[in-house]
Amino acid sequence: MLLQTEAFEKETHVIVDYAATEAFAMNENVLGSLAFGDNEQPLKILGDGFRLAVHRDQVSLEPGFLFDYTARYSNELENVDVSAIVGFPVLQPFALGLDFEAEELSLTPAADADLRQVEQDAAVVIQGVRVIDNQVHVPVSYDGGKRASMSFGTAGYHTYLNQPIAERLGQPAGNVDDIAFGAPPVLGLSGMVALFPQPFDEPPGDLDVEWLLRSGLGLWSAYRLEINPNAGYLALTPQKDSNYSEADAAFYAAAAAEDIPALKAYTQTWPEDRNIEEAAGRWFDIGLRSGLPDDAQMEAVATGLSVTPERRKTHYVSGFVFPLFNSESKDERSSLVIALCEEALEYIGRSDRPSLRQNIQLMLGDRYLHAGNAHDAWKTFLSAAFYGDPRLDGVVRHELGRAYEALGRHRRAYSSYKRAAADLTPTPPPMKESAREGLARLRPLLDPDDPLLKEESSGG
Repeated sequence: MLLQTEAFEKETHVIVDYAATEAFAMNENVLGSLAFGDNEQPLKILGDGFRLAVHRDQVSLEPGFLFDYTARYSNELENVDVSAIVGFPVLQPFALGLDFEAEELSLTPAADADLRQVEQDAAVVIQGVRVIDNQVHVPVSYDGGKRASMSFGTAGYHTYLNQPIAERLGQPAGNVDDIAFGAPPVLGLSGMVALFPQPFDEPPGDLDVEWLLRSGLGLWSAYRLEINPNAGYLALTPQKDSNYSEADAAFYAAAAAEDIPALKAYTQTWPEDRNIEEAAGRWFDIGLRSGLPDDAQMEAVATGLSVTPERRKTHYVSGFVFPLFNSESKDERSSLVIALCEEALEYIGRSDRPSLRQNIQLMLGDRYLHAGNAHDAWKTFLSAAFYGDPRLDGVVRHELGRAYEALGRHRRAYSSYKRAAADLTPTPPPMKESAREGLARLRPLLDPDDPLLKEESSGG
């Protein structure tokens, strides 16, 4: 795709997310360089036989997913980044066509769609598609013909089954065998893909039937389809007998049951499956909640690392350590934070995110101090200062002050705290206050004639 204005042009990929509520969310770096001509309003999205216009007021910042997505799939994307997500507010005026065999996506103005032609071209046409709270809902049936709804999505792979309904049906692993498109049913859906039982959010207030499914591309890639919520239909032509995967089913059942032995068995049976990273993440999260020891938690991380490219390994491990360090479990699982930080730093020299080094070192040094290992904390903070980001200078100086104080090196500690407390140093307010408290603690321990104190008394 080409993003274009009079003053800006970028070759890129975009994600088409039919369930996204933001019209056009852009990567921070690309959004920062986006410019418009005088009085220009639309951002044009251009491709082969494809043209969209998004009003500049509809462009927003996406939360950071795209940077990681691009890094993860850079080879498949041929090193062209993914810089935006096209959401439902932009797509709603169109009939969306997807043909995965031909690798084609089409957008036809909804009013121009010819339903009679659609009915001639498709195997089935499901009527009753509607928009509720900016979500597109497709009628489905289950359990002997009961009416239900499936929300239509195109961004992810999984198709999710409402977990309480699965449990009520006695199928906690998701093996519900009589789900069909349409109400009344017109085309079987069960068996086309494995279904992932998960809790759903509260259903939209205007949804008058049970919310049974949230669809993903694993399902839709078995069909040629056209969906037109304005005209109320979904047209389907099967292109495969089934996209059902035993590996998916095993992972979904284990994840739904929060069964670590089953998750581990899945990763051992299908060690290169597409879901290994996600399985490892769930294994780790369940282990945290159930108090698994550090070695078991690091086994989960190692499982995810086994399918992670070398350039992404530091970033992958950081996805475990940052939330844990910022959680209430930080002290209880301090040794695990240390193990994760040390693991992440093993790969930093080959990482596509070298800027992570300093943040990881700051966490590691903090945990060394918590463990009473002031010497290693000092070495780690000193290394963090060497790889300095100016925006973190105050944090590094404060942490060095803590390490020097723990080592009994009072002059060094005082100097570091003084730097952290300085008005021009970008130190977070709580750390700035902590640095001032450190100065007050250390001042009586210094020689009254110490130059550090004389500088203060003279206003230096």
